[in-house]
Amino acid sequence: MDHQSLEKTSSVSPMLPKEKDKTIILTQQNGPRILIREDTILANLPGCAGCGRAQFACSGMKKKWSALCWGKQSEKKYYCSLVVLSATFALSLLGTIFFCFTNVINDAILSSMVLKNNSLAFSMWRRPTVHPLMKVHLFNYTNWQRVRDGLDTKFHVEDVGPYVYSQQLERVKIRFVKDLLTFQEHNNFKFLPEASAGAHFDKVFVPNLPLLGVTSKIENAEFFARMGVQAALNTFGNHKEAFLQLPVQRFLWGYEDNIITIAKPYLSIQGQLNFDNFGLLVTKNGTSSDVFTINTGENDINRMNIIEEFNGHKALPYWGSPECNSIEASDGSIFPPTFLDRNQTLKVFFPNLCRSIPFKYVKDVEMGDGVNLLRYEMPRNVFDDPDHNPANQCYCQVDTGSCPPRGVIDVTQCAMGAPALASFPHFHLGDPALRERFTGLHPDSEQHQSYLDIHPTLGIALSGKSNLQLNMQVKKPESFGPVNYLPQGLILPIAWIEMSVEELPESLQSLVYHGTYSTAAAQLGLSAFCTISLAISAICLFVMLVRRRRKPCAIVKIVSTDTELKTQFA
Repeated sequence: MDHQSLEKTSSVSPMLPKEKDKTIILTQQNGPRILIREDTILANLPGCAGCGRAQFACSGMKKKWSALCWGKQSEKKYYCSLVVLSATFALSLLGTIFFCFTNVINDAILSSMVLKNNSLAFSMWRRPTVHPLMKVHLFNYTNWQRVRDGLDTKFHVEDVGPYVYSQQLERVKIRFVKDLLTFQEHNNFKFLPEASAGAHFDKVFVPNLPLLGVTSKIENAEFFARMGVQAALNTFGNHKEAFLQLPVQRFLWGYEDNIITIAKPYLSIQGQLNFDNFGLLVTKNGTSSDVFTINTGENDINRMNIIEEFNGHKALPYWGSPECNSIEASDGSIFPPTFLDRNQTLKVFFPNLCRSIPFKYVKDVEMGDGVNLLRYEMPRNVFDDPDHNPANQCYCQVDTGSCPPRGVIDVTQCAMGAPALASFPHFHLGDPALRERFTGLHPDSEQHQSYLDIHPTLGIALSGKSNLQLNMQVKKPESFGPVNYLPQGLILPIAWIEMSVEELPESLQSLVYHGTYSTAAAQLGLSAFCTISLAISAICLFVMLVRRRRKPCAIVKIVSTDTELKTQFA
């Protein structure tokens, strides 16, 4: 019996009195149908509930039953379904917004990188598992005696090395103050003979750096002062020439020089002496005297690993403007996430250069496992003179106004007052005049570049290379015997050093891989799940609200007599 015919029969008068019989038998062309009256049978019929005069509500039907009447679905079931679908829709909507339009998973990972005491990030930062390589190239002055004797007009230098060392860094003397972290660095450099092009006992002819430092100090001194210093050097000095021959090990890590011994009391009073014997890299091994204070990122993730103070000061005291004295930079190991914009310049603080160095984005590169990184390079004009790079005007001498030639920068303030300068190796990108007095210098743009490869999400520098050359400028008084043959202002190349990360430990590789792919897969999967759930729940809600239809309910078996019917439902 369809819905329309049953509606019609609902108005037919009962064939039996209500008091004597609880059923009404209707005769149709297709056979009898039995209607159970609402006021007599409904209470004993499982799954049905009253829903008004002449209609029933029922939880469902089975094939062996015949439809008896039509009614609405159970109100309790309807509203329970509506609540469940509404909750599913709301949660799916929130999930879709979070996972499709935000970086909630990446933000959670970045939050875990905050340098909190005893955290995993802090442990990895305190004792990094990455061991950078330091490759030292020395310039061997093979003909300095011939230049001294007037037989040659140019110095011939040989690039010897590299002498390779593995760096083990540990950050010590750590103090937390709110979201600031103060520490010092302890380095241990281990010589790697199998990776080096020479041995520690190789001997090289190198400039006498302590002597050149002393001559620069008395450049403008009175005559008698100059004579007194020269007499003292002749009497007590053990290295009296402008060049000396030393084993590589001694030149790099320390040898006895009487000039330093005599100067110890003065340098100790100034707080500049933190070694016993002089060596080119003697201050690199052991605990550095420099004290860093960085931001942990606990209160502001965008300040993570930014230097707040250096040696207790919020700015450098060396240069002529706040911009050049600023230490608002990273140490080059980790960068805040908002800094990783291809249009933004990153800054790395180099204590040995007395300044911060900019790095600019150049291209995307790919490391192992297909992880994409952002490559930032030192600009080609970073060491230019103010005529070619006006931003370097503030790095000129404030008192004299003199500026170094194109391609070198003055680092005297960070070299205990010695006339030291830094440049790219072999004076790459420098003024050609820097190479006029030398043979054997061969700049190479590929070999001598400096760059950082940074993970675009984590902000960790996973690969990189810095190539810097140390030089010494000749500054001397007139008629000072040991250096008379050296032209005033001549810049002597001493060594160039490459710091690089060539291999990552497996633990860090795994961390980077999961930080790149696992998080991306998780966010994609959750985004898809929430989107599909949102669509399905929305469709179901629409069907429930718009197409709520009457359904058949209150069903019984077809029987032949009223007695059998009443017995069946008793």
